[in-house]
Amino acid sequence: MARILVQTNDYRTVLDERNVQLADINDKTPNADLLERLGQAIQDSERRPSRRTPSVRRPVAIAPATGYLALNE
Repeated sequence: MARILVQTNDYRTVLDERNVQLADINDKTPNADLLERLGQAIQDSERRPSRRTPSVRRPVAIAPATGYLALNE
């Protein structure tokens, strides 16, 4: 069994086809599907990965720190 793996230069995997058999390549329908997935993976590898912006948590309420200094003395 063969495996087709498409990765970017930074080792991000965009396609991982496991257990590819010769019969899959010789048959027209699976062959066309495989070539379509391979073409899509190559296009995906040329795009930069989307960077997620970190979620910023905003305080709901700010409570005054009364008696804070008294606790530390």
